Amino acid sequence: MIRIKPKTYLQLYRPHFFFLVAVLLIPLVCRGRFGYLINLLSLTGIYCIIVTGLTLLMGFTGQISLGHAAFYGMGAYFSAILSTRLGFPLILSIPGAILLTGLLAYVIGRPLLKLHEIYLALATLCVGVGFYELVSKSQTLRPITGGAGGLFDIPALGLFGLVDRFPLSRFYLIWFIIVIIAVWFTNLLESDVGRSLRAIHTDERAAEACGIPVNSLKVRVFMLSAMLGALGGCLYAHIYSPSYLGPEEFEMMFSVHLVLMVVLGGMGSVWGGIAGAVLLAVLHEGLFLIGEKLGIHNSSMIEQAVFGAILVFIMIFSPRGLVPGLAGTFRKVFRRKKAA
Repeated sequence: MIRIKPKTYLQLYRPHFFFLVAVLLIPLVCRGRFGYLINLLSLTGIYCIIVTGLTLLMGFTGQISLGHAAFYGMGAYFSAILSTRLGFPLILSIPGAILLTGLLAYVIGRPLLKLHEIYLALATLCVGVGFYELVSKSQTLRPITGGAGGLFDIPALGLFGLVDRFPLSRFYLIWFIIVIIAVWFTNLLESDVGRSLRAIHTDERAAEACGIPVNSLKVRVFMLSAMLGALGGCLYAHIYSPSYLGPEEFEMMFSVHLVLMVVLGGMGSVWGGIAGAVLLAVLHEGLFLIGEKLGIHNSSMIEQAVFGAILVFIMIFSPRGLVPGLAGTFRKVFRRKKAA
């Protein structure tokens, strides 16, 4: 049960209010290359949803996952298959895809979460690679998934015609979902469950000795994280990239990028994960544009080198992540000025 003292409401939800205001004002600022920037921010918002679930898993239970691109892809493919192959309306196919992904995450998570550290990371990496291979190369599943060619004629989420009349409604829908998830995330962390998750992250054996159901909580958080990834996949399939869905978006490197987003922003808060997703998505697009201007058609090698250098820099100078590190620096500067 969630318990929040009345006097803490302002402290808890002040960042959410400012974040909501920023979301409302972003389209007014992006006037130069409006369509391009709104599309980029919409895709970034989808990444933020996935990273929020991964932040909950890694930052508050200490479980490393290198296969979250699989759950992202499951949400997209399940929803697309239900709507195109089976004729389900989107109001049923999207929740159905999220629930199916959560069920599969439960089946996968029960045995995998008995592993720890590098063994768990390798096991989840196998899940991500296995999903990509099944979707792209399995001849048995090709009539359903479309194989390497992907799926076509995926219905777009029209929102009662709002997307056709107001293109910005797509952007606002994605980012309002992020605001709702951020509020839910904050409430969860302030509850008894949130304190139990922190205890598991600190010391699993001590938490279990205190009566906390460690295995059960780890599996539930793994399911929640996978379902948030599936939600991002559904939004990608029906809002950001309707009409076509291919397996190339769900490769192993995308899982690595998701982990890098969490580490870059900081694993200790939802805002760290969102900041990491925004920074990495903008950096990815910036490196792509720079590569185009320099005549480099494949900028992936440059991107990997830059991302690796950033990761090393963060791990050396700010192990808690960029956002907590900057916040700590500002606090020190403020205290010095106050003392002076």
